[in-house]
Amino acid sequence: MLFKLLKKSSNVTIDEKKRKRMISNRESARRSRMRRQKNIEDLINEKAELEEKINDDYHKCREKWQILLVLESENEVLRDKKMGLISYLKFLNQILVDYKETEDSNHVIFKFLKTF
Repeated sequence: MLFKLLKKSSNVTIDEKKRKRMISNRESARRSRMRRQKNIEDLINEKAELEEKINDDYHKCREKWQILLVLESENEVLRDKKMGLISYLKFLNQILVDYKETEDSNHVIFKFLKTF
């Protein structure tokens, strides 16, 4: 009889331990689900932020590309103007050379005429 009582008491203690362990496991599983849900929400938020940043960067890149195209076009116009100015400067230099040659020959002719 005493043995049955001890066995029954022992079974009650074991059942109590099982119940506490089951409650603890359930609580642990609940915390794990909450952590997993929070991680998922954090990843969803991070994904949204990254997509927004990609979108912003894409628009900035397009703006920079358009500016580059405008600058390249303006640069081409300036190169053409530079070439025109170089040609004009060569033309003016040639006029100056021709003028000096004419002036020198006139000076020689004048000197020659003075000797008479």
